[in-house]
Amino acid sequence: MTDLGELAVKKALKLGMDEAEAYIERVKVISAEHADEIQSYKTVESLGLGIRVAKGKKLGLHATTILTEKEVEAAVEKAVKIANVTPEDPNWVGFNQKFGSTKVEGIYDKTLTTLEYDKIADKIIQGINYATENDRKVRVTRGSLSIILVNNAITNSYHDTVTRDESMVNAYMMTKAVEGGDSTGFQSQQKRNWNELDYQFIADDAAEQALKYVHSKTIESTKLPVIMKNSVFGSIFGLMLGSNINSETNQKGRSTFATKRDTQIADERITCVDDGLMKNGFRTRPFDCEGHPLQKTPIIEKGILKNFIYDNYRAQKEKVQSTGNARRDYHAQPVPSLNNFILSLGTTSLDDMIKDTKKGFLVERTIGQWLSKPTSGQLNATVTHGYLIEDGELTQPVNNVIIAGNFFDLLQNKIDTIGNDQYNQGNIYTPSIKFSEMTIAGK
Repeated sequence: MTDLGELAVKKALKLGMDEAEAYIERVKVISAEHADEIQSYKTVESLGLGIRVAKGKKLGLHATTILTEKEVEAAVEKAVKIANVTPEDPNWVGFNQKFGSTKVEGIYDKTLTTLEYDKIADKIIQGINYATENDRKVRVTRGSLSIILVNNAITNSYHDTVTRDESMVNAYMMTKAVEGGDSTGFQSQQKRNWNELDYQFIADDAAEQALKYVHSKTIESTKLPVIMKNSVFGSIFGLMLGSNINSETNQKGRSTFATKRDTQIADERITCVDDGLMKNGFRTRPFDCEGHPLQKTPIIEKGILKNFIYDNYRAQKEKVQSTGNARRDYHAQPVPSLNNFILSLGTTSLDDMIKDTKKGFLVERTIGQWLSKPTSGQLNATVTHGYLIEDGELTQPVNNVIIAGNFFDLLQNKIDTIGNDQYNQGNIYTPSIKFSEMTIAGK
């Protein structure tokens, strides 16, 4: 792969381009789908090369999945033709000139390359059996376990090739109570290494969730203190902040934080970073998709917005340094994207948050939050699994209500307590959090 990338770059320069970059990506995905037994098992492999070229401020991109010398040279010729007829990009400065590879740990599990079907099947079957053991009245309705192995090689006309290997293990399980109604349960995990994946936890939590919510019901509309469990808050936190701290969104005038750098945007207890160096982090990498070394970037410090995330192009546009946040597929241009987005922990456990609540609402699972509006901050999410809290105890299970509010107002003015229980939703790492009041729309 390395030789082909270097061949592509040399060919582009020989054809008169000022700069060139080759990005090669090899992906292997092993996946098993199941309900109460394994239903499918397959392995899919893909390999592709994307070649970007520049002549002055005129750019071209072409990709191929046939990695022979002849095909790579043909792809370069097509990229050059595209560049020659493309209008100039007035913001173009050049490809990344700061290549580097930062030492990181826990991002590649070599054991996954030789993992056999029997071992994967055993883990799934043990999880299915655990979900229903001791005559637990649930059945597994759907589940998946996938292993992803990725190898990248990046070369450009300024630097030699850098390579990286990554692995990911993802799993989820859905369950349904077999008596008392249509109550369901769901749990998932996203890890880097095989031994970190706890299928027993996934099965147990999904099963118990289905059982707990058999007698759930909708409540009257009200306003209450709301505790969001870490998994729920992570998905919302990443959604509502991710695009607003992205330099691409900011430069296009679509970020609500466009003019708020170095101003207070959140409660002073809110501190978060984008950390591409986190050990075992779900998006930890030695360098980004342009070969730029990764780093730990402060985003919010004690409620004050400090930085946006940048790839090379957006950084040069503002005459600042890339933060190492470029991501791409081989056939696409790089864009800024979060690495590991981490909210600092508080000191209170979820149990103590509940005990300290006279009357409130616990949110364990939601759907539809993706329909919220990050630009305005308007949050809407349908709670499928929640609990009323009365005198510090969980009482009535609740479903089919909507929690709503302006997320940025909540973040700045209505934080009651921050938990100490970190959980990752993919690359978003957050604790549970308690807001002093939110609108709950019910019947």
